[in-house]
Amino acid sequence: MQAGQGGSLRAANGWRGRTVALGLCALLGGCGEEAGPQAPAGAAQAVPADAALAQLYGASCRQCHANPAAGAPLTGDAVAWAPRLAKGMDALLEHSINGFQGMPPMGLCMQCTEAEFQALIEFMSATSKPAEDL
Repeated sequence: MQAGQGGSLRAANGWRGRTVALGLCALLGGCGEEAGPQAPAGAAQAVPADAALAQLYGASCRQCHANPAAGAPLTGDAVAWAPRLAKGMDALLEHSINGFQGMPPMGLCMQCTEAEFQALIEFMSATSKPAEDL
């Protein structure tokens, strides 16, 4: 080893150690803090009782409405749905069909009818009517 190489090797190892320590601090910095939005218990597993609606929900709605990171109101989260429901079903249907903020037009359910959108909204917002009323 030449005379100048020992110092540069120690400097490289010093920076590497500092980088690892900094990375660990960043990872541990979030410990103990309250996590972001949590899905209501069972939201990821919830499906409509009606088989056809369950198919539509699973193919289109679930990706966003059962994933807290998506920013959509979670299925069964009455608190998140309350301000939306306060705007009325007509507004919710319009937003579902035409898109609104982060929600794509038709909620990625191009085959859904207005009645199916309404039933899906009622299911996700936990305002579902008994099956015989649908």
